[in-house]
Amino acid sequence: MRWALPAVALAFLISSDANAVVFGGSNLGFMGYPDSSCRKPYSKPVRPYNFSSQFDIDSYNRQVDEYNFELDHYIRCVKEYVENANNDINRIKEKADDLITDAKSLP
Repeated sequence: MRWALPAVALAFLISSDANAVVFGGSNLGFMGYPDSSCRKPYSKPVRPYNFSSQFDIDSYNRQVDEYNFELDHYIRCVKEYVENANNDINRIKEKADDLITDAKSLP
């Protein structure tokens, strides 16, 4: 009989997750809230004091392009992580509000 209440609570939690109204991605994992997996660009290119050849110019420009690509990827990753985190916050608030409403409706 001791397991009946936890089993019912678990069943309610599992079934109520399917009824969430918040749409969008989530970061919430089985082991708790994860850190971001976004990787910062390796290093910002350092402009040489003097360009001595076209090769030096092309090489520097290539480094700048690679850095800009990595930076853009990092920024998009961070924005997605934050958007998913906000979705999770809304889901949690919705669950809490539903529980409060349910508790207030009891006699």
